[in-house]
Amino acid sequence: MKKSLGKWEQHVLLQQDPFVAKHIPETVVYSEENLDDLLNRHPSVFVKHETTGQGRAIFKIRKSNSAGYYINGFTLQGTPIQKFITKVNELRQLLHPFIAFGRESGRYIIQEDIQSCTQNGQPIAIRVHIQKLNNIWVIGGMYGTTAIGPVSESGIVNLHRGAVVMTVPEVLSQTKVRNQKKIVNKIEDIALAAAQTIYSVLPNREYGMDVGINREGIPILFEVNTTPGIGGFAQMEDKAIWRRIVAIRKMQREP
Repeated sequence: MKKSLGKWEQHVLLQQDPFVAKHIPETVVYSEENLDDLLNRHPSVFVKHETTGQGRAIFKIRKSNSAGYYINGFTLQGTPIQKFITKVNELRQLLHPFIAFGRESGRYIIQEDIQSCTQNGQPIAIRVHIQKLNNIWVIGGMYGTTAIGPVSESGIVNLHRGAVVMTVPEVLSQTKVRNQKKIVNKIEDIALAAAQTIYSVLPNREYGMDVGINREGIPILFEVNTTPGIGGFAQMEDKAIWRRIVAIRKMQREP
């Protein structure tokens, strides 16, 4: 069994479940050719490092109307960056900051930007915490997140990069979603199916799922976090969900 899964490995694995495969973004391994291909078919994309977390080494990229590329995101060190480049090969130095010393920083993937936003254009995501208890997968809880201020321009919704926590009804009420219950049920179904798929290769007791809502109101699974924290739940005004997750963790350890 594997000890970890990179973002590309995870994508390939999730594609094997027909139901989950309908709810993940188009994703390819990074190359300059693949970047141009996706940008010819999508308004913007995200370039993500294979293994980093906490919003580091993620870049939103879009073409300018003339020539060149706008880049907005966070470096490997987590430093915010906004940049315009005229040629795609200039991106190499940003993705691999130590390339001058002969050191590449590992593999990257390219993922379509599904533009998960409020009606006012604020990027949003939903974190689903799923746990295995007595051999049954249960939803420990969910919360919504939104990026605010300058961070929102990157489209990157991460608590370590300035996103804020809110309840799921609060975040969905800011979208065009009409039937919240139906959407929540669909998110739960996707999370449960994804957990079973990931567990077949990386069997953990819990996972954190990051889900967006595309412009058609369909939930899209961005990523599965295999060692999820629960700090976001502790930030919620109502601590009931946080207490539930902690209680399940305790029950998981009981013989």
